[in-house]
Amino acid sequence: MKKTITFLILFLFTVNAFSQTIPNNEFSKEYYLKKSKNQKTTGWILLSGGTIMTVVGAIGFSDSWYSNSNATADAYGFIMLGGVVSGLGSIPFFIMSGNNARKAATISLINQPVFSPMQGSLVLNSQPALSLKITF
Repeated sequence: MKKTITFLILFLFTVNAFSQTIPNNEFSKEYYLKKSKNQKTTGWILLSGGTIMTVVGAIGFSDSWYSNSNATADAYGFIMLGGVVSGLGSIPFFIMSGNNARKAATISLINQPVFSPMQGSLVLNSQPALSLKITF
């Protein structure tokens, strides 16, 4: 009987140690703000780099087109195409940045600690409050 109980306790601890747990997917406001800022920075870098590449490629393509240099026209054409793809690639980063900024600005219900007088002294009570988090 004693071996069975010992085995059962050992088995329960082993199962608990190796079982799957539910991950905590709640992140802090600062996490979402930092992620939003990084994604917005990435979006601006892709957009500005793509715009510069498109302009340089278009100018070089038109100059080489009129001088009948097909090899350089092809190179500038690929640079221009890469700029357009880079500019379009920035769109998902701006969308994800906005989504993460909205996650950081949420309305939640919290318990606010409030001091209230009770029989000649102050007592700490909790009062429900509506919290609105706005981030820029």
